[in-house]
Amino acid sequence: MGSCHSGQKVSEGEFLIEGFVKNLPDSSIVSLFQFENRQYAAAMLSDTVTGGRFVLRDTITSKESRQLLLLVIYKKTFSVWPLSLWVVSGARIRIQGEGMLCPFWTVESEVPEQQTEAEFTKLGMPEMVEAFKQEMIVYEMFDKGINDVSIRNKIDSIRRNHIYPLQDKVRLRELEYMKTAPVTKVWLEKYCDQLSFLNWNTDSQYSHKELVYPLYARLSEADRKSLVGREIAAYFKMVESVKAGDHMVDGTLYDTEGNTHHLSEFEGKYILLDFWNLGCQPCMEALPEMEEVSRMYKGKLELVSICGAAKNRSEEVCGRKETDRPSME
Repeated sequence: MGSCHSGQKVSEGEFLIEGFVKNLPDSSIVSLFQFENRQYAAAMLSDTVTGGRFVLRDTITSKESRQLLLLVIYKKTFSVWPLSLWVVSGARIRIQGEGMLCPFWTVESEVPEQQTEAEFTKLGMPEMVEAFKQEMIVYEMFDKGINDVSIRNKIDSIRRNHIYPLQDKVRLRELEYMKTAPVTKVWLEKYCDQLSFLNWNTDSQYSHKELVYPLYARLSEADRKSLVGREIAAYFKMVESVKAGDHMVDGTLYDTEGNTHHLSEFEGKYILLDFWNLGCQPCMEALPEMEEVSRMYKGKLELVSICGAAKNRSEEVCGRKETDRPSME
């Protein structure tokens, strides 16, 4: 945990984040997360809010800027979207804001990427603030009971009629801006997000492929060879949706003991693939139900649980109790 002291010095090889937030209850937890393999965000450090203040301080060995995510948790409530922070060695960052709206807190920083991030945040105003508030309502409804059909219908209605249209307005504004904005680290991350959206979005009215795909031409050769650039390229090679009768794509999966497996082992059987991640609250809440499904249909259905987290992270959960289903990474 950090401690709140004003005027702290920042040495090379470390960074300091000082927060001053109104209307945020004392005992709220502010946490920083870092990406592991661009897939799973692992917790780094946290501080408890006292008198509207918090401090986060850590070391940084890389000379290049690094993207971190900040989330706020208070009792059972948390900021469903993170605040993106960019840090470098010697960086001192000051944050001001109000309540749980951490994605829209003001960040004072001399890190160039943070200033670019602020430009993208402005593009989302005011629609993203309203979408965030609606998503917080959705999360509270999840907590009341996702198994209740009436609650699920209300959640679907809020997302279809409010959240998705608001987010779409912002996406269009962002795509227009990206046509001429400098291609930076932040630009590449935003472009990767746009392509990721195309991956899971099933509603053609929110696709905008004709606007997203041409932006790839703006990437330099160095951009395309970077880690995020390779991830971006992978989205262009995604396989078309499978149809009934098509052969399932197979690959190498690893169980928690390091043994290799293939889906072809279950050829001729019904398979339920359960994709989950430690950072997905509904995924974690569904784990007991998946265990029950596995027991109910044992011998009739093969339930394969595939975790997108790093191996040691998934083992923390899978190792807590015995399971009848294959759990793989």
